[in-house]
Amino acid sequence: MSDGYLRGVDYEDPIVKYRGERISHTLKKLMGKDVPVDPNFLVDSYYSHYLPLPLMRPEEEVPQEGKLLYKFLEMTLSSDAVITNRNYSVANSAVSMALSISYMQNLIEELERVKKTSQSKEEREAAEQLLNGMMGGNKKSGQQGNQESMEKLMKQVHEKALSKAMEDANMVKSMQKIIGGNGAGTGSMLNFEGDIHEVLRLSKITEIKKILEFLSGMQKLGSFTRKVSTRYSKGELYGYEKGSDLERIVPSELSMPDEIFYLKLAEAETLLYEKQIRESLGPLYLLLDKSGSMDGEKILWAKAVALALYSRARRENRDFYMRFFDNIPYPLIKVMKSAKSKDVIKMIEYIGKIRGGGGTDISRSVLSACEDIREGPVKGVSEIILLTDGEDKIAETAVRRSLKDAKSTLISVMIRGDNNDLRRVSDNYFSVYKLDHEDLLKIVEA
Repeated sequence: MSDGYLRGVDYEDPIVKYRGERISHTLKKLMGKDVPVDPNFLVDSYYSHYLPLPLMRPEEEVPQEGKLLYKFLEMTLSSDAVITNRNYSVANSAVSMALSISYMQNLIEELERVKKTSQSKEEREAAEQLLNGMMGGNKKSGQQGNQESMEKLMKQVHEKALSKAMEDANMVKSMQKIIGGNGAGTGSMLNFEGDIHEVLRLSKITEIKKILEFLSGMQKLGSFTRKVSTRYSKGELYGYEKGSDLERIVPSELSMPDEIFYLKLAEAETLLYEKQIRESLGPLYLLLDKSGSMDGEKILWAKAVALALYSRARRENRDFYMRFFDNIPYPLIKVMKSAKSKDVIKMIEYIGKIRGGGGTDISRSVLSACEDIREGPVKGVSEIILLTDGEDKIAETAVRRSLKDAKSTLISVMIRGDNNDLRRVSDNYFSVYKLDHEDLLKIVEA
């Protein structure tokens, strides 16, 4: 195994070795076969995105058999796309990992495609030579053949592979943004590094790509967080007030003469610290209509709302529950506030695969949610959020009774329509028509 091509990287460091092994292992999972690329080149591919200013060794220090990989790395570092996107890949292990894995996968697959399907014998031979040079076989063969054809093909496959890698990395960045894990004050970071192969697999699902692209254009997503506080003598300092609570007295008050101090204390005029403690909010429970009339733009927007609400629940340290429904309620989805990245990935995949179809029974879905809260695994839900375009008759008495028994409020979102029955039983009722970012934020911040 040769040395890598970047300055300042210790290729014997255990963490550096781990990066190369992780990329190699993930490539094997994604491609279904061993990919015998030099581990140090995989490390270089990772650190070319992770480091703020990666510098290459001089070309004259590189042995002849390493020239091919050196050239690919040089093209990566000089790419305008890589330079532009470094503002979110630097020190972001998941994004850097996605870029390096996706780039290598697409580079190899594109060369294999050219080798099998190109109409040009010269191009097929060049692809074979490049694959041999990359995959650790006869590395010198990677420098043989028509040099001009090889250089042309190298540039072509590099640009295609890098373009696809950027798309996949944007997906990782969008997922990090949605779960609220890459901003200040959001707690531990779910960066998906350990499950990067699952994230890259999700990038192939068209519905999920559309949802994430829609959400990634929202600069305000993640800025709203509701806080509920109550006064508590041992809480955090919030301000000042007057009173007679000796536990919260401001020390400067003790410097006054005794007569004045005791007079102020007796009249509750002593300066005190005002302290509060943050109250925990109950879980969020979402009911999402997947009936036939919701298919298309409506359900895509509703799914985006679902992920935005999950983002809010995570920032507010709340459990998140969701049921799809049509004429029947579907299985309950649970993502707890302590969820691991694999749980979030599973939820996103499930949301992406749901398709519209069936009738609409709003009453049954609300009653099912209330039953979950009263008798099922859901405890302490404060809000049930309903997204629907249905105009069916609501069993008002039964729904009101169930909501009262479950001690929950109902927030209804009517998508391009109106339902007077639903309006009457809801604590809050919204109608949305444009299905744009503004409509989404109106719901998420309600």
